[in-house]
Formats: sequence, structure tokens, C-alpha cells
Amino acid sequence: MIRIRNLVKQYGAHIVLNHIDLSLDKGVILGLLGPNGAGKTTLVSILNGLIDFQEGEIEIFGLPLNGELEAIRKRSSFIPQSLALYDNLTIMENLQFFAGIQKISGAALRHNIDYALTVNRLHSLREQKAATLSGGQKRRLNIAIGLLNNPELLYFDEPTAGIDPESRNAILKTVRSFRDDGKTVVYTSHYMPEIEKICDEVAIIDHGRIIRQGSLETMLQGEEGHSAVIELFQASKAQLDELASKHEGVAAIDAGTLMTTWCNARQMGTLLAALEGEDIAVKQIRYGTTTLESLFLRLTSGENSDA
Repeated sequence: MIRIRNLVKQYGAHIVLNHIDLSLDKGVILGLLGPNGAGKTTLVSILNGLIDFQEGEIEIFGLPLNGELEAIRKRSSFIPQSLALYDNLTIMENLQFFAGIQKISGAALRHNIDYALTVNRLHSLREQKAATLSGGQKRRLNIAIGLLNNPELLYFDEPTAGIDPESRNAILKTVRSFRDDGKTVVYTSHYMPEIEKICDEVAIIDHGRIIRQGSLETMLQGEEGHSAVIELFQASKAQLDELASKHEGVAAIDAGTLMTTWCNARQMGTLLAALEGEDIAVKQIRYGTTTLESLFLRLTSGENSDA
């Protein structure tokens, strides 16, 4: 799907991307992580043809980015962090307007708008003006606009920034659904639990270089840690937040996951008893698991021998 070889981008003497190699297969959700200034935005901008580069080769859909940009753009979509919509138009009018810009019409227009509304759960709001929407609903409309060409490849830049937890979970559910539709996703975020929840693979970029790429399972395998992850069958985030607040070193990652900063049998027994008291069933417990955040901090702190 995406093949990058020996990519170099620099501004004057400052090298932003330093001989990057990166591969991504069809149907994979990739989390692109890196400290501020590491080169994430530059890389995504290059892949979308927004800025050029000095050296290297990029192929998307087997097509060279240089020379086939328009063909690639017809099959991909970039959903920016900033909202690209018109407040004085309804949801439906926004979708029709942006579809018109892309010259989408006829059966494709009807199908793609219906798909965009359905995936983002906006059908019931389609005649409502964008100005009256909540922050989370506007984010979902932003994503809907990005789906109008029914893209095979989507790029997300911090899509959940500044929204409430309920809206964040709705957007994460939407992004996860793209895997089932056979779409490929590149997802940038500073919020590690999001990456752990939705991504199949992670690429960590630091000082313009990819210092680690692989599946989450492989990346965290063998990492020593003093934590445990408790996966649950059914609960609510609010319920888990309240439970976690009563136990030191316990945090609710989402509605189905608790994480501890310890691997102590006595403390675990107390926590499991509390879960049983709330009628929350445990799916599995993974001991000694290091979080993606702790791995990320270690790799980007200068301790990483791969860098």
C-alpha cells in the first residue's frame, strides 16, 4: 500500500526527515508516534503531496507519488486536526458542497454520502446546521467529509484533540471500523491509549528517523515492566473510573480495560474482589506488561540503542 525508501526532507541545512524507510500493507491501522518536532506532520504532508522532498522514493497503491499524485489523491483522504467545514451549512449541505468540489455525482454521490453519514452516526442530524453541533459532532462531520470519495487510504492528524471522552470513543470506534471495510489508516496522536486501542502497527519517529516499527504485540514483547493489564467483558468507563479512584496505582484505559502500576498478588486480589462486587467479569490479566507510553518514552529519551 505505502512504500517509502530513503526519504530525505530538509530546510536549508536542517534535516527534518533523515533517510526514512517505511512500509505499510493494505488494511492495517498504523499509529505514527513521535515527540513534537520529530517529523510526523512533515511525513504525512509529503504523503499527501502538500510539500516536496529532496531524496528518496515513495509509492502508494504501487504508483510513484511523483508523477501520479492526482491518481493517488482520488483514492486517499486526509482528515486534518483543524475543522474544514462551513458552520452556516447543514451537515447534508456540507457534504453535498464538498462532494461537488470533488465532482462526485449520481449513484456514487448518494452511496458515498449515505456511507459517510452511517459510519459517523450523523443520519439523524443531517438537516442540522454545523454551527449548532457539539465539538465531537463537528469532528465526526469532519471525518464524514473525508469519506466522500470512499477512500482506500485515510490519514488522521490528532482527530480527537480537545473533545470529551464519549466523543473520543465514538471516533475511535469509527476508525476501527475502517479495518473491517478493508481501508488502510495512518493515525497520528499524542494519546497513547488511543494507539493501543485501535492500531495494528506502530511507527515511532524521533529526530527525523524511524527508530522502531512493528505490531504492538511484537513491539511490547519482552519489555520488562511492573504493571498489569486487566481486560474486562463489560463495564462502563464511568464505573471503572470510580473503581480505579479507590485503588492506588489503578487507571481505567477505556470501558474494557484497567491498568495497574504494580504486579502485586495481594493488591490484585483486592482489585479482583472489587470487580466481582461490581459484577464486572474479567476476560484476562496480562502481567508484566509495559505500556506503549513507557516504551515510547524510553525509545525517545536517548536510551534507545536503535536510534
